[in-house]
Amino acid sequence: MSTGQAQPKTDDDAQPAPAKWILRFNAGQAAQHLLYALVCGVLCGFGSIVLCLVVDGARHVFVRAPWLVWLLPVIGVVQLLLYRWWRLPLNLTTDGVIERMRAGHRISGLLAPGILIANAMTILAGGSVGKEAGAMQLGASLGTTIGRPFRLHNVVRRPNHDDTQDMHLYVAATGMAATFSALFFAPLGACMLVLELMRFAGLRYVCSMLVACFAGFVVARHFGIGDVITKVGVPQLDWHGVGMCVVIGIAAALFGSLFAIAIRLVQGVTTRIRRNYYLWVVVGGLVVAVLVTACGWTRFTGSGGVLLNDVLRTPNVSFDFLIKMLLTILCLGFWFKGGEIMPSLCLGGMIGSASFAMTGGDALFGAAVGSICFLAAFNRCPLSAFLLGCEIFGWAAAPFLAIGVCVAFMFGYPVGIYGSGIDVLARSGWKQFFHGLRRSALLDEREGDAGLADFAVAAGSAIQQVASTTQQAALKEGEQWRRDLERQRRERGSGRWWHRNGSDGRRIR
Repeated sequence: MSTGQAQPKTDDDAQPAPAKWILRFNAGQAAQHLLYALVCGVLCGFGSIVLCLVVDGARHVFVRAPWLVWLLPVIGVVQLLLYRWWRLPLNLTTDGVIERMRAGHRISGLLAPGILIANAMTILAGGSVGKEAGAMQLGASLGTTIGRPFRLHNVVRRPNHDDTQDMHLYVAATGMAATFSALFFAPLGACMLVLELMRFAGLRYVCSMLVACFAGFVVARHFGIGDVITKVGVPQLDWHGVGMCVVIGIAAALFGSLFAIAIRLVQGVTTRIRRNYYLWVVVGGLVVAVLVTACGWTRFTGSGGVLLNDVLRTPNVSFDFLIKMLLTILCLGFWFKGGEIMPSLCLGGMIGSASFAMTGGDALFGAAVGSICFLAAFNRCPLSAFLLGCEIFGWAAAPFLAIGVCVAFMFGYPVGIYGSGIDVLARSGWKQFFHGLRRSALLDEREGDAGLADFAVAAGSAIQQVASTTQQAALKEGEQWRRDLERQRRERGSGRWWHRNGSDGRRIR
């Protein structure tokens, strides 16, 4: 019976939440993701082994027949014809693959055999490229191909939400991380590298990626096939070692940024002059062949892994790194297929060895620190560089690596060989996050519900306000000083200047 008064609403009368806010957990998809991560990790581990065997075999052939360097122009043309036959972009590089992944595009399944064959061909003809970035391309392609039968979707998703682009990124990133993990025997560094390259867009998939990374690591470790880098002794942490890490970090930032800019510059100039990649691989191949033959630079060809291990065993104080840098810039800048990670580690090792030896430090450990610092400045992925260094050289080196990597990242150019990484987050996403945290802390303070963290944020805001006020006062003082100078110049003539007395502030001639 109605009483004319509004009846109170019960829980049963509440309107259901909009469908777009309903999230559903799919246990079946969670199991499929786990199974996919295991299968992808194992197969990508075997893919890394095949890549190592093929590329290392090609290198052994070139060492026995150095005259093959004159086939480099022909090899470059054959690579492009192979890519054209399989409908792959002729200018596809590791940077291009990463950009496609960031945009959520599907990676071609033919890229795996394409980069495997093309990378081995470049090494066979004496090109100065590595196989590590090629392994990243191979892993992205394998991960995409392996993920097809699983019909993966987000484990937690909204109804009627299209997650196709998310899955394209996820499967490619998982395969890339697993292959890189198997190649370097570094699951943590590999997972972090892909997360940084994706600008942490795939952070929700980190558990599956770690499973794949450790699966690939176990496979590669069982067979013992991968990039084996010489271990070095770690000195005690003292101020002299800290200073050396700072010096190496600055040197690595300078040359690492120069290396990345030079490769991009040569690629940009060639495409701007004429977008004919067949022409440029012929020109670049001839230039490299002439330099290697005329100057006797045969030992600087290849990925640089042998050079890195040599400098980790015997100090090398020379400018040999400039030769390796030049050959790598020519090969990658003129569109030969291959990687740039091992050459960057080699360059950093030689720079670090020279820096430590010239200042009386341990040149062998300097080479280890330099290689990781150079990588951080070159690809703008400091967290993965730090983890990779700890997994390769031991966790006892963590303090030295942390100092060197931080310095190299701060002093390096903000755009690396793979574009902007976490630099973008520092300028956008994380900045908004900290602004939101600060607003929340100030609101809690006004409402009398402030905690220790809130007081810390409020104190930081007060310090920032004081600094801002001081800066504004200094700017106003400077403007007033310039106006006084202009007025005195007009009154007395341009040849007579006035200045302030530092003791009492009066103006004197």
